[in-house]
Amino acid sequence: MSIDLRRLEEISQNASRPDRGLMIDGWSVGLSPGRAKRSRCINAFYPSARSFATNLAEAKRAFTSAGLPCVFRVTPFVADATLDAQLEALGYVKYDAADVQVLDLDELDVRHVRPVAAQFCVEPNLHTAAHVVAKMRGDTEAETAGLAERWRLSAAAVLPSFAFDANGERVARSVVIREDDHVGIFEVGTDAAHLNRGYATALLAHQLTQAKASGARVAYLQVRSDNPARRIYERLGFRTRYGYWYRALPADAD
Repeated sequence: MSIDLRRLEEISQNASRPDRGLMIDGWSVGLSPGRAKRSRCINAFYPSARSFATNLAEAKRAFTSAGLPCVFRVTPFVADATLDAQLEALGYVKYDAADVQVLDLDELDVRHVRPVAAQFCVEPNLHTAAHVVAKMRGDTEAETAGLAERWRLSAAAVLPSFAFDANGERVARSVVIREDDHVGIFEVGTDAAHLNRGYATALLAHQLTQAKASGARVAYLQVRSDNPARRIYERLGFRTRYGYWYRALPADAD
């Protein structure tokens, strides 16, 4: 199956920052407070009519007003091929390289996923789910509020799921955000006391199987290039289709 990666990138941006943002002469500027940089960065997705310097000055004012650092996300779909070099010349450092991995759900392979003694449940209350995910991640109060607001305002379906062990303890999480026949996988993680027991892998396999059964065709996720969890995704059938990285001034490159 042919997968339109440019359209997939648009869908992933829709999932990441539905609540706050601006369009500045072709630059999509996310201003959502929260831990995820993809929700609070610039994606220079479309061609610009004005100068780079003019757009940068306006974007920096918007970030300052929002109390956020000015961060760029550089993908293969940036309209201006000179953008990365211009940022480097201004002292914006490259950091947090990541890959977008994509799965044709017809090629989903869960044969290796071992059974676990767990129950998988979708939490329909997005406010509750956001606070649970944020607590598991160790988010600040502001980051928690930002996550809850993004999910509340999302035009796509947000489906947070949790795994509970035989004692009823919440042990793993994974969030599906679905737009049309694409499902994005976000916030995959396991409680620190229950690592390496297969809970998150089993939960993810369950979500992907359900998504496929309900008509989804494509799954995608974003994973740091140095994250060993990518091996788990690749065994399920995910493959890297393109990469991206962030640029910010050294003091803001967190």
